[in-house]
Amino acid sequence: MNRTTVACERTAASIRQLRTPERVLVVDDAEVVREFTSLILTAAGYECLTVSSGYEALALLKAGEGFDLMVCDLLNNPHGITLLERTKKKCPRMPVVIVTAPCCVCTARFAVKSMGASDYLLKSFRAQELVITIWRTLAGRSINSAVFATA
Repeated sequence: MNRTTVACERTAASIRQLRTPERVLVVDDAEVVREFTSLILTAAGYECLTVSSGYEALALLKAGEGFDLMVCDLLNNPHGITLLERTKKKCPRMPVVIVTAPCCVCTARFAVKSMGASDYLLKSFRAQELVITIWRTLAGRSINSAVFATA
């Protein structure tokens, strides 16, 4: 390695250390899904907060808690579509990833195409699918924000 490569690697490592991890709100009534999702995303470098209902999520947003992304179970209380709609009113730029069982895939697709959800995952998703979906969604948000900010 030459000196420039070493300097670039050190700079990149310093930036990663200074970067604040993106905050992800995980909303699911199933404790095992919340814990699995939080464990995987935390290991991938995200900061996670988990809640068991949409009402708790909405209370956090109303209180001014800031999140970079929400992962939301479709069959929750209130229903995931209602939570998505209310979240988009309160935080229109925050991406929402819907998590659902295969029997509800049509509703999840509707949420993405018509309601403003960023993406969806089918239970039981693999850890790699989760991390890639979250990373891709947040990366897309950053790219879109940069493009629109300069337009």
